[in-house]
Order: sequence, then structure tokens, then C-alpha cells
Amino acid sequence: METAGVGGVAIAPLPGIAGRIEEGKVLTAATGAAAAGRPCAVFVHGEAGVGKTRLVRAVCDHAASNGAAVLWGRGIRFGAVDAPYVAMIGALEGWLESAEPSERAGALAAVPAAAELLPSLGGQPTRGTVRLLPVIDGLLQALTSQRPAVLVVDDVQWADLASRDAITYLVAGFRSQRLAVLTTYRDEEVAAGDPLNVWLADLIRLPSVSSLRLARMGRDETEQQLALLLGSQPDPDLVAAVMGRSEGNPYFTELLVEGLTAADQSLPADLPDELAGALLAAWHRLDAPSREVVRLLAVCGRPASVDDLVEVAAARGIGAETVTVALVAATKNGICVAHGAELCWFRHPLLAEVLNATFVPGEAVPIHTAWARALESRTATAIDELRRFGELARHYEGAHRPAASLAASLRAADLAKQLKALAEEAVHLRRAVRLWPTVHAADAQPPDRELDLLERLASVSDLVGDGEETHAAWSRSLQLVDERRDPLRASRIVREAALSEWWSGRRSSQPFEALEQAVRLAEPFPDSTEYAAALAELSVGHNWADSFEAARLYADEATRAAQRSGSPEALARAYRALAEAYERDERADAASAEALRHARLTGHPGRMLLARWARMAYLAPRRRLTDIVQLDADGLRETLDEGATNVAAFHAGDLARHLLLLGRHTEADQAVREGLTLAGDATMRAVARLAAVLLAVRRGDLDQARSHVRRLHELIPNLEHRAGLWAPPTLAEHLLAENRPDQALELLADTMVIQMSRARVADEMVMLSARAAADLADQARDRRDRDGVTRAQQSLEDIVERRRKLEPPPFARITNDDLITPAVEALHAAETARCLGQRGTSTLWAETANRCAGAGMRWDEAVASHRWAQALLTDGASRAAIAVPLRSAYRLADEMSAGPLRHEMEKLATIARISLDEPHPATVDKHDDAPEVFRSLTRREREILAHLVSGRTYAEIAAALFISEKTVSAHVSNLLRKTGTSSRRDVAALASRLGYPPPH
Repeated sequence: METAGVGGVAIAPLPGIAGRIEEGKVLTAATGAAAAGRPCAVFVHGEAGVGKTRLVRAVCDHAASNGAAVLWGRGIRFGAVDAPYVAMIGALEGWLESAEPSERAGALAAVPAAAELLPSLGGQPTRGTVRLLPVIDGLLQALTSQRPAVLVVDDVQWADLASRDAITYLVAGFRSQRLAVLTTYRDEEVAAGDPLNVWLADLIRLPSVSSLRLARMGRDETEQQLALLLGSQPDPDLVAAVMGRSEGNPYFTELLVEGLTAADQSLPADLPDELAGALLAAWHRLDAPSREVVRLLAVCGRPASVDDLVEVAAARGIGAETVTVALVAATKNGICVAHGAELCWFRHPLLAEVLNATFVPGEAVPIHTAWARALESRTATAIDELRRFGELARHYEGAHRPAASLAASLRAADLAKQLKALAEEAVHLRRAVRLWPTVHAADAQPPDRELDLLERLASVSDLVGDGEETHAAWSRSLQLVDERRDPLRASRIVREAALSEWWSGRRSSQPFEALEQAVRLAEPFPDSTEYAAALAELSVGHNWADSFEAARLYADEATRAAQRSGSPEALARAYRALAEAYERDERADAASAEALRHARLTGHPGRMLLARWARMAYLAPRRRLTDIVQLDADGLRETLDEGATNVAAFHAGDLARHLLLLGRHTEADQAVREGLTLAGDATMRAVARLAAVLLAVRRGDLDQARSHVRRLHELIPNLEHRAGLWAPPTLAEHLLAENRPDQALELLADTMVIQMSRARVADEMVMLSARAAADLADQARDRRDRDGVTRAQQSLEDIVERRRKLEPPPFARITNDDLITPAVEALHAAETARCLGQRGTSTLWAETANRCAGAGMRWDEAVASHRWAQALLTDGASRAAIAVPLRSAYRLADEMSAGPLRHEMEKLATIARISLDEPHPATVDKHDDAPEVFRSLTRREREILAHLVSGRTYAEIAAALFISEKTVSAHVSNLLRKTGTSSRRDVAALASRLGYPPPH
């Protein structure tokens, strides 16, 4: 959301900042809120030179003066390959250098793994970087436990992907940390289709995140800036001249008036009157040799070492002394800045781009050649060697040496593969694919090697979530492949291109025609991997389309073909198809296990995902949720280690979904945060975001839930009808939380048939339909609207009838070990009774709560226990009877941080006059720590005192301690005598005032 300002925040103008009063209020209010335990993030954006960094720096100085720690990192354009966590490491290293020894020691002691991240501690974050996210989070948690902190990432548009992931991870985990995250980015550099747009769109919609745009300054603000720069009030004519040239860009204004005084009335006549000229103003003030040296640096494209710059300059006939003089002059003029002890770069990186534009066509070719030669003479290892070949590829291309650039790109891609740096591998493969037609234009050979490259790019792009690149690679492959000359390759490409289209949502129905074509192409080769794979995918397609008989026929044939081929790839696909086709048959157990075994042999994360999916297809109908949770957790860990972040995103989202079903909300929160951080393509982002919706709903954060739902519909417009995502149950729960049961009922009715590819999902939808209809009927009864009640009941009956006509039957169990399906069926029955307005349903709700408890469904157990307590209250049961399910539900809701459910329990407890406080009996037999008045109490008397403090009745105490009410009364009499009090209320009040018994 765009933020114009925050009213009512009284602060003085920020020192050294012209204007920006309202913007300063916004940022100061954000840091103040964070200091009070309300974490937030603000994305400050605007064009280059508009003053983003300077404003944020001033706000941070203000926060630091109030005791906050400031951690400052910046994104740096390194060229084709990004070192991981550059921005985050810079911020943390800066804090390490300036922090007090005690603060530094405390934070590092809390997070020993920091040594893996920070170079000053010996860390080298080159592999498994995603697993370092909790380390960054842990360090900031440890710091903010000591004092508030402001984390700044300047120029986030150039930040490495790992640092952006870290920002997402931190923001998704906002609870009560004393942390403000401030970032800046150049919005004019974020083009349509840039991945940064997707990342920003995901974050900006969160309630704790805001966007602050800095516009150009007006005349009055520019006048203030000139007064600061020139030391006194400027001449009005000079202000007008500057406004005419800078158009209110503070950076351009600064460059335009360099060297002037307040007495000057005009700008020098030779100053440029265009934007590029303003950027080049400081550069033009250098002497000619220095200007040329700075242009050489611009061609490098990233911070360069002085030694490399000297070598490149020598190739252009420029001596080392001239380079040194040029760098000194450029630094003094604010053009260049040092990056550490060895590297130098531009103070405003946009200047490098403007300088590159000053070369006429062909002029930069020899400079790229020189930079390439400098890199050729170097050697490195691991990530540095990967970066070297990436830069070589870029300079070779700039030197008009496409063949050399292609070779370097392929070498860089191979190095990235070895390092499991899939995102970097994709970057270099994309360049190689772009260059290939140029380099091999005259080749008369078949395009086999180009097809190999395209297939590799499609596979890698899929693993890192670049759906557009995957689609483009398969489309080009379809154009190049010759079905008659290479039918097996054609079969493979036709199959994978079709599956990619379906999975990405480019087509809504199963691609049967393409899959049948893939089978026909490979059929003459019955022992081939391609034939088995095509049959397997055709089987899976029929299974999704509910053509179960056809699915089994194709799965059986695929298995026979795969066994003939002996290929792990074919066997993994065939056994996956077999497991899904026979998911309600026990043979799916062995088939899914075999799919996993053979998929592991392929070493391909995508094959492992499908095999795990097959295993889940076996486990899910049997409701073995803990096994599924373990499978997802293992998959998440393994795919992160492989660098397959898009696959990892699915596992994180699916893990969160199943943890939520089990009521393990804290663990689900961690998985959601990781999934939102990792997600790549729209489908995988949707998996994680659906879990985020459900978690937000259950915690009562409806603003966040709405934000996630809006983003989901932007990602996938036909979300409700996409098979495989199973969105309707989650969306229905959101609608119910928003008190829109009519819309929830309509959604569930419209999507029931579409979601029947998974019967368990359809059964959950039937149960939620009953809940929505019951809410709708209750609302109608409150309005005395009999017709409304009838409509709600009829709607439910229609949905149930629709489900009965589908196979398998509703709530059908495969094994007696399945405890979840009976629990879901019990929930449906109890909600149906509520919809029908039946009386005396406490026994029904009690059974439902017990079934949910037995199945480990803690959320549903809490919901059912709440309804049970309501039914008991309606039936006129005793307070002791009502208290049992009510306190149980309240405890569960509290453990799950389920705010709305907890609030409902508190309202019911008030009506029933029941205390929800839990007793806190002393945990030791020694009396030394007890207040003097209570030291003579026996252990049993202290236990009874704890129950009295919690508002328990004699009957409740007796039930809890397995003693009679008469015995309780006797112990209370002893309590009163020993403490000198006259009633149980008096002794409870005395204990409360003295804070005894203490909590565990």
C-alpha cells in the first residue's frame, strides 16, 4: 500500500534533509513502532538521485540517538552472478564492528551458526545458502532482545537473491520483534516482468509492510536544499535555473551547483541541460585521462580491483600512475568510492550506465577485450571461479566474440551445476541459448546439441521457478525437433512441453492429445525410457480426470515397459503412476516406495518431488498425516541442499498445510515463512500462500489473510478451479472467518466436482459446507427468517446429494487405522445437526471432539470442544460439566495462538461464569520460596489453593485431584485456619496478591 504520511507524529525536521517532512514522519513513526514491539517494513522508492538513501540515513541517525542499533547493507551490482547474502553480510558485519562487546558477545552466543555466515568469523556462505536464513533471523532476534534495531538494505533492486529471500523471511516472521526493516529501490529500473516486481508485490500486500514513494522536490524544497549545500539562502534566479535543469531531482541539483556559491545567480552556460548531462557533470570536471580511466571502470560492470583496472588501462596505453591519479580525483569529486581495501566502484552506479552509453558503436569492444584478458590471466576456485567465467562470458559478448562467450557461459553453467547453484546455472544457460543460433548459424548438422541445451535450460528453469523461461525453451524445442529423424527425443519434448503447459495453468484440461502423441512416437521402441514415461504420464492424466480404469491400464503397461528399460527415470515415473492409479489399493504402498527409490537414483529433484507425491497419494487416503509431514520435511531439506528452490517451495507449503491440520501452528508458521521466501513460479507460490491464508485466518489476522487471497488471485485467476492446489477448503474457511457463509457455501458447491480427484478434499468440502450452512441457518434464526433457514438447509442437502453421486462414497475409509476420516465425518454430522437446529447435541459434539483428539486434529478438536460447551450450556448443564470442554478448547486455542477461537471461549466463559485460568501448583516440596503465610501448608493444601486461585469449584477440584468434595472441604478449612482467612475467596485473593503459587 502507498503511504502518504502519518499524521500526529511530532518530530523536528531531520538534520541535513531539505523538505521531506511527511516522509520523515512516516519513517520515524515506523522506527518508533518497531521500538515499541510492533515490527514493520517500509519500501522507500523513487528515481535515481531522488534522495532515498539520504533520507533513510537521517531517520536511522534519529533512531540511533534513541538507542536503536542500525545495520546498514546495500545491494551491489556484481554482473551476471551474485554472491549470496552480500547485503545482509554487509549489514551484520557493520554492526559487529560498531557494537559494544557485551552486545556482540550475547548475540553471537545465542546463534553459534553465525560463524557459517560472517566472513569476519571465518564464514563462507557459498553452499546451502537458504539454510542460513534462520541464522540471520536468529542474530536479529538476539539483537532486538537487547535493544531496538533498524535493518536497512539500500538499493535492493541490485541485492542478491539470497538477501531478498532473507528480507522476505524476516518480514513473514514479524510478531513482536523490535525491528524495522527499511529498504530503498529505484522504481524506474524495475521493468515490467522483472522478478523484483513479483517479489515486491508479494511483500507490499502484507499489513506490516508499506511503500513510501519519494517524488521529485518542489521549488521550496529545492531552495532549502540549495541553502544547505551553499551555506546560505540562494539567489531566486539560481533556484529557478536549478529547478529548470534538475527538475527537482536532489542528486542532479547537487551536481549542478558543485563549485558555486550562494551569490551566483545562474548556472554555467556549458552545463548540460539533459538528464544524462546532469549525471555526467562531475565526470566532465575530471581531466581527459581521468575521464577515460573512469569509463574503463564503467565497462567492467561491477566493483573492480585496482590491479585489474591498471592492467586494462595498460592495454589502452594508460600508465599505472595515471590510474592512481584518476581514482583519487574521482573519489574527491564524489564519483567513485572504495569497496573494502581492494575494490573501487561508482558512488552512484547509474553513472556507470550513463558512461557506457557514451561509447559509440564498436568503441567499447577493445575495452571488453582488455577486461576479458585480465580475467583470463586469473584463476580461482568454487564460487569465485564461477563468477570469473560469468564475467568472461559478458565481456566476450561485449568484445563481439560470441563463440568465446558461448563457451564461457557453458563452462560457468557447468561450474554452477557442480556447486548446486541452480539459479546461476539458469542465468548462464539463458545466455548460451541466446548465443547459440549466432555461433552455429552456418552449421549444417542436425540441431541435437542445441536441443540438448534447450532441454537442460527448461529443466533447470523449472527447478528454480522461472516458468516463462521453461515455456520458451520447450516451445523452441518443439520447433527444432524432427519427429521422423529422432522420434524418441520428439516424444520426450512433446510430453514435457505439454505437462509444463498444464502445470503452469496455460491450459486448464489434461493434455491428453499431446501425451497420446508422445506414446505413439515412442511406441516403436517399447523398451525405451520415453515409451514408459509417456505411458506413465498418460496414466497420471487419466487419474486426475477420474478415468480410473484407463489410468490403471496405462500404469500397468508403463511399469512393464519401465522394467524392460531398466532406466531409473522410467521406473520412477512408472511406479509413481502405478501408486496413484491404485492409491486405494495396498499395492500402492510398494509402488510408491519403489518410485522413491528409483527417483533417488536419478538425482533429479523434480523426479523426487513426483515420487514423494506418489507416496503421499498412498498415505493421504489412509490419513497418515505424521508420515506425510515427515516426507515433506525431508523433501524440503533435501531440495534446499540441491538448490531446487521451486520444488522446496512446494514442500514448504504442503508441510505447512498438513501441520495446520494437526494444529501445529508454530511449526506451520515456520514452514509458511520459508515457503513464501522460496516460491518461484505461480503454482508453487500459491501452495505456500494458501497455507499462509489458513494460518492468518486461524490466528485472527484477517487483514493479512485478505492480502494473501488478493495475491493468490493475481497469481492464478482461476484459483478455485485449479485441480491439484485444493484451494476451495482454505478459501471457504477464510470466507467463514469473514462472516460470509453464503459465499463459502456457493464456492464449495461450484467446485465440488472439480476437486474430486482427491476424495479426502471433497469430504473436507462437504464438512465445511455443513459448517457454512449451519452458520447461515443460525444467522437466519437470529433474524427470525424461517425462509432463510430453509434455504440454508436445502443448500446443504443439495451439496451432500451431489457428493453422494461421486465415487468413492463420502467418508469411505480404506483401513481401520484411518482415524481422520471418521473425525471429519463426525464434524459433518454435528454441523449438520446445528444447521437443522436440533437440540440436545452435546453428546454428538462430545463424540466429535473425542474423535478429533484421537486423530491428532487439534484445531478441529478445539472447535468441536467449543461447540460441545455451547451445547451443554444450552442444555442447562452444570458449570462443572461445561468447564471441562470449555477449558480444554481454550487451552488448545491458546497453544495455537488462535485469537478468534480463544475470544469466543472467553465470551462463553463469561456467560457461564466459568474461570478459564489454569491452576499453577508449586513445583517443589520445599517451602523456602513461599510467602511466610503459606509455608505451613502441606503439598495437597497447596494444590487445592492453586485451584481456588484459578476459580475452581469444589466439584471441579475433586474431579481434578481424584478426591471427594468432602475431602476438598476439609482441606479448605485447614487452609483458612492456617492463613487466618475467613473464606475460600479471601484465601484466593490473598494468594493472588502475593503471587503464589508461582507459574511453572
